[in-house]
Amino acid sequence: MSDPLEDLARALHEVPAVVHDAYLDVLASNDLARRLTAAFEPGTNIARFTFLNPVVPRSTTTWDQVARTIAGALRAASPARLDDPAFRALVGELAAHSDDFNRAWAAAESQPPTAGFQMDHPVVGPLHLTWVELVVPDSRSGRVLTVWRPDDATTAQRLHALRTARPFP
Repeated sequence: MSDPLEDLARALHEVPAVVHDAYLDVLASNDLARRLTAAFEPGTNIARFTFLNPVVPRSTTTWDQVARTIAGALRAASPARLDDPAFRALVGELAAHSDDFNRAWAAAESQPPTAGFQMDHPVVGPLHLTWVELVVPDSRSGRVLTVWRPDDATTAQRLHALRTARPFP
């Protein structure tokens, strides 16, 4: 049986859409999200991809903001997951291997949540996006559907070009 939230993410074509859980594991994504970044491939952990991949800080012009947002999402989920060994292992792994994660985790509590994101995509160039998160309230796994929209006409054109480009090798 298919999952309605995951089906919704895959059905959206004009904007990148991703379903993830409280661990930031990608459960489903649409084609445009996967073209936007390999972080959105199903099965990928967004936090590991962000903090343990040396290329990521150079690919976004808003690295500190992205780092605080990702660490903040984990930190916000942590009170409900204190007894969860897998969650503690994920946070421990990130803390052991990423100074950026440690700084972002420490700063996450005092930083207001933000909805903006800028990146320099290798195929279409700079993108200015805003995301909207739709949280499934009765979901024990903490599932979230995140959808990105372009902030300006240039980004909208670039997303369209990315969506209609031939598949990447």
